[in-house]
Amino acid sequence: MIIGVDVNQLTGTHGASNQRKHSQMMREGADLLSLRLPFGDYILIDDEIQRIIDKSGAENVHKKDLQDVIKLSIDTKKNLQEVVGNICSRQHERFKRELLAAHGRLVLLIEEPGIETLEDVYFWENPRLKINPKATKGSSLYRSLLTIQNEYDVRICFCDRRETGKKIIEILEEGKT
Repeated sequence: MIIGVDVNQLTGTHGASNQRKHSQMMREGADLLSLRLPFGDYILIDDEIQRIIDKSGAENVHKKDLQDVIKLSIDTKKNLQEVVGNICSRQHERFKRELLAAHGRLVLLIEEPGIETLEDVYFWENPRLKINPKATKGSSLYRSLLTIQNEYDVRICFCDRRETGKKIIEILEEGKT
């Protein structure tokens, strides 16, 4: 199995913080290939995508080359606080553009201890509420995620940080058919 990894996941602070999940994927037998992805962080390199890569080389593949051929992409979030930042801040427009570009081909995989289902988010206690009483509450985040799931046809999954690599492979394997 070859997994395409967005270049941003392999560089800078992202690269260091993602080392665990990348090591997990490689231990599970996956090869990782750095690409510029139009949406999400991880894709399965299928035959159609491999032909595009073979034609021009991975370093020359542009986002637009992959836009219409990606069947499923996984966008990882290191915790619910990052999701809050994507939904409730200046990042919102960029995040919304990515959701629209994916057209129902995106899985949002959120690493958050103790959260296993979307319903669990409702009861999440945002640590920032201790400093700022106006910080996003779990119930508000739950409603936002429910909207994203329904309006943008995004599948939302949760996992423990120690299992992210395995979960990425599992989701990509499910999406092959």
